[in-house]
Amino acid sequence: MKIRRSQYRCSFKLITADILPQNIIDRCCERFTKLIKEGKVCNASFYKYNSMGFLYVEEIVEDMSEPYLPVDQFMSDLQPYLKPWPEENGDKYFAPMVNVYYHYGPEEDLDLWEKERTTAKKERIGRVAFLFPKKLPSYVMHHNAIVEEGLLKGDKYAYISLHENLLFSYYEEPRNNVNIKGIDEESKAIEAWIKADPESHFDREKAKGSNFLVIPCLFTVDRIDYID
Repeated sequence: MKIRRSQYRCSFKLITADILPQNIIDRCCERFTKLIKEGKVCNASFYKYNSMGFLYVEEIVEDMSEPYLPVDQFMSDLQPYLKPWPEENGDKYFAPMVNVYYHYGPEEDLDLWEKERTTAKKERIGRVAFLFPKKLPSYVMHHNAIVEEGLLKGDKYAYISLHENLLFSYYEEPRNNVNIKGIDEESKAIEAWIKADPESHFDREKAKGSNFLVIPCLFTVDRIDYID
């Protein structure tokens, strides 16, 4: 079995963004809990910032070519509160984001992938960042290079995806710092990123003075929550 990670963005109707009934959030969480108990999902975590929602999912699949989980279906109770996104194959409420950054590729052994989640009490954190549109190509280029090089260490579970000029980051605290290559070696790609002036890429005003702003979690559920 393999872990396939993905992230999605939704947009709340402005008049309903701040009045989401808890029972609706609970029903969405219950659907993912059922998928976890059926062995189809490892983790699902949902976050909100203003009128935007962000969903992180770890699917359990036999083959990476399998169709992605129909997220709209499992979050369907939220649809009266959401605006649809126009997509190539029709409108969706949860738009797929494009992954641009991670530190580690999941093992096929689920217990090995979740090992660090069982050795410490972890907080599952979501963050957002806003890129200046003209800096978007530079950010993507440098972070693709860092991933391809595979030497920069960071949280094992970290995953950052892009939609328009907005980044959504998932990671866990306390962090378990690893890298893709599994070796200690100086990163030339991070040196190039530093020379590109990282601070100049972020619209800090939109993120309340931060590059990445931690945002509220509406629900989070993981396979380890149900392991005796």
